[in-house]
Amino acid sequence: MQRSFDVIVVGLGAMGSCTAAALSRRGARVLGVDRFDPPHARGSSHGGSRVIRLSYFEHPDYVPLLREAYDGFDRLSRDAGVQLRHETGLVVGGAPGNQTCAGMLRSAREHGLAVAAIDGRELRRLHPQFRVADDWEVVTEARGGFVRPEATIAAALSLAERGGVEILRHTAVSAWGSGADRAWIDTPHGRFEGGALVLCGGAWMPGLLGGSAAPVSLRPTRETIVWIDDADDPRWRSDAMPVWLFDRGDAPAVYGIPAFADMGSPRGLKVGLHGRGPAISPEQFDGALDVPVDGDIVAETLAATCAHVPSAHGRAVAATRHCFYTMSPDTDFVLGLHPSHPRVAIAGGCSGHGFKFAPVLGEVLADLSLTGVTARPIGFLRPTRFNP
Repeated sequence: MQRSFDVIVVGLGAMGSCTAAALSRRGARVLGVDRFDPPHARGSSHGGSRVIRLSYFEHPDYVPLLREAYDGFDRLSRDAGVQLRHETGLVVGGAPGNQTCAGMLRSAREHGLAVAAIDGRELRRLHPQFRVADDWEVVTEARGGFVRPEATIAAALSLAERGGVEILRHTAVSAWGSGADRAWIDTPHGRFEGGALVLCGGAWMPGLLGGSAAPVSLRPTRETIVWIDDADDPRWRSDAMPVWLFDRGDAPAVYGIPAFADMGSPRGLKVGLHGRGPAISPEQFDGALDVPVDGDIVAETLAATCAHVPSAHGRAVAATRHCFYTMSPDTDFVLGLHPSHPRVAIAGGCSGHGFKFAPVLGEVLADLSLTGVTARPIGFLRPTRFNP
């Protein structure tokens, strides 16, 4: 294997695999490195399905990036010959005055998105699977749905390797650095150099960025996902049930994705509580996915689901899994050049809502690593915003 590249990409999950594919399309000489064998179930991008939506309640500034991400998933699908994005429709709701629906409507107004504001009674008429109060505020979006995480990563890495990207699997990075015109990484296979370095190691980013010396404090959490046995219930199929998220006020929102099994993932109604899991300390981190799931979180997840999906009562739990979130201080992504290392681009702190952006963030990271700038609107995500 050669020792010098145009760009080295560390972490080949959602962001890294799409970065490698984007760089390969541009003809760059690329090395990709991952401590495991992606796609895998030891990070954030697994479980068969992840939500995708346009009317972004978190912040309207994400919408231009999402539009390009939709196009990116469709391009990747065409290039790989596999369907990655499924439009089931999206339903978001909560008690009157809930901030989630308000945020969706704000994004829709600012960007001309097609959404519908209805009440709980109308939601029950459209989708009898759900039980909500008559006066609930609900927003629906036809273009919402889910994307396939393992299939996306596999497709991106296959295209990247076809384009000449070299990949080191089961390879941890022990150190990295940069100088005036080069960057480097140390691995068990020795040192590799590149004109630029991309760090997108997911929950391993705090260690990669250097702990207290990092430009931003990132906090991994261990989340619990539950699959409820669908028992071949036609009401839970992706052609009948939309992706949904219900605001529970001060409690973590509960969300669900219709029954869909993919690349070894469990089958059933996939449900979870957004951001419910505990923070993982460095001492706990190495085995954080190997501990048993928290029974109390599973019970809370089931109760929150059954409150709004009555047909879930009495159904068996088909499977449970852990995944990582990596939380930034403000729950927005950390994306841009490292403030102390201009040849190093970083992407992290996606706070549980980053996968749907993977294709466009791959393009952003390709821009930054090859030219040091990007025309894409990422200023609100810059790493220096916490220490202006």
